[in-house]
Amino acid sequence: MFRLLPFILIGVVLISFQHLFGEEVKSLGTVYISVGGDNKLAWFNLDENGKLQKGGEIMTDAGPGPIAINHKQKILYLGIRGAKSISAYKLSNKGTPEFLGGNPIFGNPVYLTIDPSKKWILTSHYAEGKVGVYKLDEKGIPVGEAVQILETSKNPHSVRIDKSNKIVYIPNTGADKIFVRNWDAAKGLISDETTNDIHSKKGSGPRHFAFHPILPEVYFVNEKNSTVSVFEKDEITGKLNHLQTLSTLPQNYQGPNTCADIHTTPNGKFVYASNRGHNSIAGYRVDAGSGKLEAIEQTATEKTPRAFNIDPTGRFLVVAGQDSGKIAVFKIDNQTGELTSTDSAEVGKGPVWIEIVARP
Repeated sequence: MFRLLPFILIGVVLISFQHLFGEEVKSLGTVYISVGGDNKLAWFNLDENGKLQKGGEIMTDAGPGPIAINHKQKILYLGIRGAKSISAYKLSNKGTPEFLGGNPIFGNPVYLTIDPSKKWILTSHYAEGKVGVYKLDEKGIPVGEAVQILETSKNPHSVRIDKSNKIVYIPNTGADKIFVRNWDAAKGLISDETTNDIHSKKGSGPRHFAFHPILPEVYFVNEKNSTVSVFEKDEITGKLNHLQTLSTLPQNYQGPNTCADIHTTPNGKFVYASNRGHNSIAGYRVDAGSGKLEAIEQTATEKTPRAFNIDPTGRFLVVAGQDSGKIAVFKIDNQTGELTSTDSAEVGKGPVWIEIVARP
């Protein structure tokens, strides 16, 4: 007993030090990054202090691009641009992707989205000017040929379905047009009816968009004229009514810029958009009554921030620098929406997509 006493005392001291100095840091989730230039999928652990710890990486076919997550079944979908295919990975409790299966698709995917019923995965194809719908089997793996290939206007850059699972939105970057179409979740079909389609400002280039988690507002980032547009969505028809458009840039900036990505915080208080050229994240406060935006600031970040995302707790924003080969983490001030850098890490050549999955 006396021989064991020193070791018992050491253990008590170590536990006390961990308690006092907070060495046991809680994990918030896993950050997944498709690294297009290195043909790999990488992942990092994100902790409650906004610090990154490398998890691992796996090689993929050429040109990994868009990612979509089925959070309920913990499945990650990766669009392979070079191979024109989708790969499905089961995510373990530790966050490790395990390959489930894949399926060829008709073209080079720039965006993936899963419908709320988890029965279909939709793909948008910028160069081909089309959107595809593919069936998911009982294991969540995409199978067979496209159930539908919808002709769009020009350069569709994203596709998403609203939470009612009845309306699909497709911004056409090259045509300054947003498709607003009925979605048949039973058959996996997008309507050809054009009645609710709208035109955005000429030369704006609507690219990606985000639904407000509570209000009927939808926020579109416009690639070509560096703005964010606010629309109010009719809850029955899905039709969009333009409310506001704001610049993503400071007033005195005269250099080149294009916008890429946009996200809202889970609590709906803030909206962020990325500037490529100015190399910053533009932040906005959301008016709780109208859903309109008020500019906060532009925060300098990695070079060419094509993709970013917000962790499920809404505490941190993680951005990928396509031309820096790094990902950077910023803490979101819950009162002001201002961003403060907490960490960065090398990830590889040409990171193009980020998704964050909460730890179980």
